[in-house]
Amino acid sequence: MENPFKLIEPDADCPPHLREQIVSEIDMIRNALKVVELYTGDLFGAFSAMLADSAETPPANP
Repeated sequence: MENPFKLIEPDADCPPHLREQIVSEIDMIRNALKVVELYTGDLFGAFSAMLADSAETPPANP
């Protein structure tokens, strides 16, 4: 029995300009996610360090 999914796959190749556009979009998304990860990682690290310092510091007695 032949695989029915083989009938769905086209035999044609992807045009080079379309391939370049797809790769460009993937690169843009990857770069944007790296920037978001960089800033949110530093933000959460700084926030957790601030909370850790405030939890360890005893309150001042007036």
